[in-house]
Amino acid sequence: MPRLIVFDVDSTLLRVETLDFLIERALGQADGEAADALHAITAQGMAGEMDFRKSLEARLSITTLSEALIAEAAQAIAGEATPGIKGVLDRLRAREHEVYAVSGGFMELIQPALEALGFAPGEIRANRFVVEGGQVAGFDRNNPLSRSGGKGPVVGSLKAQTGCDLAIIVGDGITDYEAFAGGGADAFIGFGGVTRREAVAAKAPAYADDVKALEKLLLG
Repeated sequence: MPRLIVFDVDSTLLRVETLDFLIERALGQADGEAADALHAITAQGMAGEMDFRKSLEARLSITTLSEALIAEAAQAIAGEATPGIKGVLDRLRAREHEVYAVSGGFMELIQPALEALGFAPGEIRANRFVVEGGQVAGFDRNNPLSRSGGKGPVVGSLKAQTGCDLAIIVGDGITDYEAFAGGGADAFIGFGGVTRREAVAAKAPAYADDVKALEKLLLG
């Protein structure tokens, strides 16, 4: 029976945190202190130690981001797929499962990479930047993915849309676990193949330390 399989993007389908990737490019090599602060904020948000929206706000406040830099970063990110993950996606699709990507990252950064992994635009849900005068002025605050707990309603909506009886979410962060704990998904598989987050590993009913283990959990 077809299932809905929802994948997180950053540090799951991709081997980078895409917003951090963008901000680091904006900072360049000179500002190591700001880069360290960036990584600390991201880690706190992914572990549930900081509200996700506050994490987004804090990271976006570190430096100025332009549309041109976003476009350049998106093309670079397109080459950062997690090794082996495309094969898993292809095999899930071959078995006629519904495969979607739901991200707390930004569509403008991740869409080229996800299209290379076989996702159609309608199979991607993500945040979007608010741009004014060619520079990022914030993000769409009406998007549920911009807040803690927001993935649950999005996954629940996809389950209703696809008509699948079972929805599984796969991801590395606490926001992915929340989609399961809040009832949006029926099952959760924690993924540590890029970054192992102990707070997530401790809560996950099932956990994959690498892509091969993930494939076994999803496909048997």
